[in-house]
Amino acid sequence: MRHLFIINKHAGKGGAWADIVSQLEKYKGDKSFELHYTTAKGDAATFSREYVKNSGEFVRVYACGGDGTLNEVINGVYDLENCAVAPVPIGSGNDFIRSFSADKKEYLDIDNLINARDRKIDLLKCGDRISANSITVGFDCAVAKNVEKFKKRRFISASLAYKLSIFYCLFKERRHGFSVTLDGEKQKADNTYLLSICAKGKYYGGGIKCAPLADNADGYIDFTLVTTVGVLKFIVMLSTFTKGKHINNPKLDFVSHKKVKSVVYENPEPFEIGIDGEIFTVRKAEIELLKDRLKIIIPENDKG
Repeated sequence: MRHLFIINKHAGKGGAWADIVSQLEKYKGDKSFELHYTTAKGDAATFSREYVKNSGEFVRVYACGGDGTLNEVINGVYDLENCAVAPVPIGSGNDFIRSFSADKKEYLDIDNLINARDRKIDLLKCGDRISANSITVGFDCAVAKNVEKFKKRRFISASLAYKLSIFYCLFKERRHGFSVTLDGEKQKADNTYLLSICAKGKYYGGGIKCAPLADNADGYIDFTLVTTVGVLKFIVMLSTFTKGKHINNPKLDFVSHKKVKSVVYENPEPFEIGIDGEIFTVRKAEIELLKDRLKIIIPENDKG
């Protein structure tokens, strides 16, 4: 067995990677361990894929970074049988691991991960992209897009940029037109929507519990659709949504939820879709479930 550590030095506040490297000093000289520092966007996917394909043996790939680094590694190796992926959360959001019961610090204990067993989880596929957490349409994509605009302004932190983007989109980006087909059955198409989520993980956006009933190994897509509402209703919903109390809530009759196997979004005009936080522009997005597709390494004492 080989151990490949993909390390993003720029994840989070930029210094957490050093502790990971320090823990690996004891394995220095062991040829079954290799470290690779990412050099550009997409490098984690490309390097991990080529390494696993050419290894000739089973490889544990440790994605040391945020959810973006983890997503890249998963996209690189998800269709290869001779590997398992371990999230090492040194990023700023780290939403993927929130769906499991182990504490973050247990993922940062490298010996713990090296000795942990792997388990299979489901994935979502949209075109040629893979998601282990969530795929979104509507408001969330608008917020993500506008965050980048605010971050370019002087003296605005990433956290403040996110809050400003939510406030801006509250008034400017609440209506999104698209049709939805669930398991081959087209849903009501004469409406506009605030947002929609296809999830395997429970959290996104740095701890927002968007899909409280999602299960990463149940064989279903956890689908949520929210109809466009006024500003006041949105404000009332926001707190409930953040805490994960919006599903099957009689006070929020504009929120619908269903467990499905496939989802199709369509619109004559281009619209944006977010795949684990990365934004793409499409006219049609077909999302399918990949059952038991990835081996994921979770700390031994995880109860999930």
